[in-house]
Amino acid sequence: MKTAGSFFAYMIWAGFALGCSSGAVGRGMGEQIRFSAPAAPDKELLPLVEGAKNIGVLSTTNIEPVQSLDIEKVMGRLTDATARGLRNLKNRTIIGQDEIRWHFRDVLFDSTTVFGDSLQQALRSELELDGMVYITLRSLDSKVTPVSPGPFGAVNSPGLSLSVELELVYVNLHTGEKWSQAGRRSSWQPVQVDMVGGGRGDPTERQMLMALTSPLRQFLTRLAPPPRRQTRHFDTSGD
Repeated sequence: MKTAGSFFAYMIWAGFALGCSSGAVGRGMGEQIRFSAPAAPDKELLPLVEGAKNIGVLSTTNIEPVQSLDIEKVMGRLTDATARGLRNLKNRTIIGQDEIRWHFRDVLFDSTTVFGDSLQQALRSELELDGMVYITLRSLDSKVTPVSPGPFGAVNSPGLSLSVELELVYVNLHTGEKWSQAGRRSSWQPVQVDMVGGGRGDPTERQMLMALTSPLRQFLTRLAPPPRRQTRHFDTSGD
């Protein structure tokens, strides 16, 4: 009896754990199971991605360095976020920027060379990539304003006006077909002075990342949309 009781208790626990993990909801002689299912890319883009098993990600820019703003660091974080988003594509291997740059460490990557035929062929033959996502910072304008908007008009407090233009391109390395999307965003934030070190790098980087997030999200929503919650009803009556 002790063994039977232990087995029954185990079955109750297992059923509870299964119900919690799968989102099962009992309803009469059936169950509704809630789960996340992979979402397909936009119909327009599906032919470009359909046969791509290995996809690389690379960021480029020809923008000159800006004081108190590490553009390379910001673009690196943006590229990492893109790689994570592309992993929504089922049964694909995503090759990050670090691996690509290490493999081609003698190659200078910029917005004018990454689309060259020789590099595209090298990516295809040496890394066995089928597709590439290029993230290019086309323009960056930053300006410190002497006044800031307030509830009763402008106040004498400095702020940073930032305008960025980002272009994202997906390239099928076998056919050469491309799909691109560009977006320009502007933002304004009050200048935050570090009273200890006097630096403003981190707040500016965060402001730039926030401005770049919107066009990136729009790009990934079409190319690699996140999983969608679905509900299915399963008949457990046994008939």
